[in-house]
Amino acid sequence: MTESTNPGSPARRPTEDERSDALDALGQTLGGAPNVVRHAYGDDADQFVEVHGDPATASAVVIFVHGGYFRPSIDFVHARPLAQALAERGLLCVLVEYGRIGGQPRCLTDVTAAIRFTQDALTGWGVPAAAGERPVVAGHSAGGCLVLSWASHLGADGPEIRLRPLAPISDLLREVNDGLADGAVLDYMGAPPQEDLAAYLWQDPRSRAVLIPARAHAHIIHGDADGIVAVSFSENYPAPLTVLPGADHMDLVDPESSYFPQVVELLLADR
Repeated sequence: MTESTNPGSPARRPTEDERSDALDALGQTLGGAPNVVRHAYGDDADQFVEVHGDPATASAVVIFVHGGYFRPSIDFVHARPLAQALAERGLLCVLVEYGRIGGQPRCLTDVTAAIRFTQDALTGWGVPAAAGERPVVAGHSAGGCLVLSWASHLGADGPEIRLRPLAPISDLLREVNDGLADGAVLDYMGAPPQEDLAAYLWQDPRSRAVLIPARAHAHIIHGDADGIVAVSFSENYPAPLTVLPGADHMDLVDPESSYFPQVVELLLADR
């Protein structure tokens, strides 16, 4: 994923947007892979999970929520290469698709339904009991926001979870107040905090961080060269954080990235 217009010059590193487009193009070719099965968790066309890997031989389960700044035009397809890479490592990766039209609270309610559906379905899919214990619930960018928000609504009782936000949008109020991402979060929320504070307090990860139960072991992963979601978001969030020096926004989800093996290791870590 590098290019150069002058044979004598260093290869130009693709931008984060270009890498996202490349992952999307690759993802378009992976939907028909033999180890991919789709299950609906609702009646709408975008309420489904796509399972990558062999449930019967999986060593662990990763439930993954894609990003895209809540924009309706960005779906789960760019996350397929990641899902296939995890499947090739013997994991079962469950990609979550969710409704992105109509603004909040659709994304979070869909993600909540999808995770519940997946947890209930693992035994029926033939996942070994040991593999289904302490599942990894991960999300990238807006997906990281959604899994943090989801975890903040969990009760104290229940199975342990490895919560792994990757470069998460962890402060919705800051996003809106600073006008980041061309107002994508404001478009999603539908109103600024001063007009609908209750909606923000129901979803904002930073405001709800203390509500995440102890059974959800959060560990954030973020690159310090991220040009889309600044690493300062994660530095200001009260959870363990691993900063990957030199990593940008897409390095965390690109299987061809030199950082990807470390990301996988952190996904599966006990804490």
